[in-house]
Amino acid sequence: MSYQVIARKWRPQTFASVVGQQHVTRTLANAIQSGRVAHAYIFSGARGVGKTTTARILAKALNCVKGPAAEPCNECDSCREIGLGNSLDVIEIDAASNRGIDQIRELREMVRYAPAGGRYKVVILDEAHMLTDEASNALLKTLEEPPDKVIFVMATTEPENLAETIRSRSQHFHFRALSFAEIVDALEQICAKENLAAEPGALAVMARAAEGSLRDALSLLEQARAYCGANITDTQVRELLGVVPEEILDELTGAIETRSAERILTLIHRLLAEGQNLQHFCREAIGHFRNLLVARVCGADSALIAAPADRRPHLRQVAESFSEEDLTRFFQILLHTDDDLRRKPDARLHLEMGLLRMVNAARLAPLEEILAELEGGISSRTAPSAPAAPARPANLPPHTQPPARSSALAAFAAISPGVAAPRSAPAAPAGARENTTIVPERVSSGPVPGSPPSVIARAADTGGGLEAAQVDSIKAAILGQEKFLGELIEHASRWEMSGGEVRLFFPTESRALAEMLQARDPMERLRNIASRILGQTVRVCVKLEAVPNLGAAMRSSPGTRELRAKFEQDPIVRAMLERFGGQISDVKRRSED
Repeated sequence: MSYQVIARKWRPQTFASVVGQQHVTRTLANAIQSGRVAHAYIFSGARGVGKTTTARILAKALNCVKGPAAEPCNECDSCREIGLGNSLDVIEIDAASNRGIDQIRELREMVRYAPAGGRYKVVILDEAHMLTDEASNALLKTLEEPPDKVIFVMATTEPENLAETIRSRSQHFHFRALSFAEIVDALEQICAKENLAAEPGALAVMARAAEGSLRDALSLLEQARAYCGANITDTQVRELLGVVPEEILDELTGAIETRSAERILTLIHRLLAEGQNLQHFCREAIGHFRNLLVARVCGADSALIAAPADRRPHLRQVAESFSEEDLTRFFQILLHTDDDLRRKPDARLHLEMGLLRMVNAARLAPLEEILAELEGGISSRTAPSAPAAPARPANLPPHTQPPARSSALAAFAAISPGVAAPRSAPAAPAGARENTTIVPERVSSGPVPGSPPSVIARAADTGGGLEAAQVDSIKAAILGQEKFLGELIEHASRWEMSGGEVRLFFPTESRALAEMLQARDPMERLRNIASRILGQTVRVCVKLEAVPNLGAAMRSSPGTRELRAKFEQDPIVRAMLERFGGQISDVKRRSED
């Protein structure tokens, strides 16, 4: 007999030997035992997970001399003929190359005749989703009125492309992709039968490369045996398959941990010098950081880690160097980088930028801590110093319960010098916090000194063909859909409309907020809402302008100076000013109403 490759030699011959598909094999075995075998089945799933193999085992179990039985004997003539592919009662058709209506008509003629030697005639249609619409309609007629003793098995990787009428007349079984551990166990068993000595790391590399397909893993094992001989090592398998060595992945994590951009660039240069595929390296890095994330969250002993046992202690040690948030951020950056490598030219540039983002991503952690401290400071400031008052009725007027502003936007405005902060800022110290608040400089054209803050804030908000009511309607509509965007436009000093264009003017100190509003998505939403409110299609643009300083008008009064002094002596306010190197730009009293 000619040589058989490992994948064919060790192809499962019984339901019990099919790996990882117990939900399918048990159902089929029970159906055979109870005599409730359907006339049509759909086996769907990825390549190499056992669809066609299970169909052949089903044919053997139905036509076995000792059956129908839950397991074929594999000894009788019928089982041997089906196993060798010589049985007249088992018809295998590649629907990818025999997809026309003429082939299906021939098949319909063939199934009209009784089985030649067995109990059933089994038709296996591989890649059944490739049938043409005409062929599917011709097959549908046979499935509606199936001949006696004929069973159809349609194997496909894309069941959604099968005609709905065919799916509704068949029993559908989905074959799942095998797990990393299942593939490694199967490889170990076959290595023992073939007298092969394989290192655990080598089997792990093949199992990861197989991506859930046992047939692919066996093909890789066959290839490794031809290259390595009877002793299969991790290093040789990585060389054979072009898999990145583990030391490269360790160098990557070390460079990120030490925030060394130089090590990152040197590493990429080394990969290119060694002829490594950069996209393949990126995918290996994705798998590596996934293992680190699982080790951090679930522990190094988790079955979710796709790594051999001797590698797990090292993964646990490396994972402890990063937080869960860091590893999640790294994982997301690598996914975006892999997408860039697939769709865009100049792989080296995109990989360098992606890995450098990972190096700099660790510096974002202090910013998150700052935001948390800001939120904690704001909440502590809003707590009254007096004893707790009775519960507030739920039906109080809206002005007694001001809506909470985005703490992230407040923190952003506090960190950026000169950027306008949200209108509801941290409350004042005890004794001055009843009707006061710290607000940014809000400027209008020619305000009257001593005017109430509410008047100053609303002055010159509109102009150039826009009414205040229209602007208020636009603001309300935006705030109802997206709070963050609504807060951004609140910092516009005035609105104008001319020639079908709505202009939002921001003070030059609020450049950062204006740039956030100029992004594509916020501008598109703002344009759509403004067009709907104004009843015409308009354009929207954001402009910066230098505005007069209103601070002097309010600082001149003695009451304001006293209030400012109280704020400057407040411990929390002083701590925030020292931390960010800022200063109080203005202090205004909140309107009594």
